[in-house]
Amino acid sequence: MPLILFPINTERMSLVPATVKLYLLELHDRTSFASTLNAHVPQEWPPDQITPEVIEEFIGRMQARDRKIWTFYWLLNQKELKLPVLIGNGGFLVHEDGTLEIGYSMLADYQNKGYATEAVRSMLEWAFSSLKKDCIIAHTYPRLKASIRVLEKNGFLFVGNGPEEGTITYELQRENKSF
Repeated sequence: MPLILFPINTERMSLVPATVKLYLLELHDRTSFASTLNAHVPQEWPPDQITPEVIEEFIGRMQARDRKIWTFYWLLNQKELKLPVLIGNGGFLVHEDGTLEIGYSMLADYQNKGYATEAVRSMLEWAFSSLKKDCIIAHTYPRLKASIRVLEKNGFLFVGNGPEEGTITYELQRENKSF
């Protein structure tokens, strides 16, 4: 198993593991949140899908005795700026049946530039080597074409309807990837 040190560095980004402390700062002290991340946090942060209720749920799952969630902040390295910019986040949730689900979100200004594909690829490599799962699923909506494209570029295949009305499910088997 390859040793993956944190942060996970991609060609253009650093993926920093989220912690309870970072989530609490994100909720209650934006200035300290940016300072602790050592990053510029755009005024638009967070993406629409990441509500305070979602963050509270993440904190609860992280504090559970049998941890079932791992998440990362995506920091875009900027050559012209001193600080990287927080552009997205993503992570994994282990369901009660052991299924590993990936999820991610990104600020609108940074979409359609390949950043999500790059971050998801690195997260998948980490998950397969660290979490020892052979299959990862993703749920999305058919209207989210960019999200579907990220999944497809990373080897996910459409498998059918999702668990919530109107959602669809994609799946990635370890044997279909080289990680």
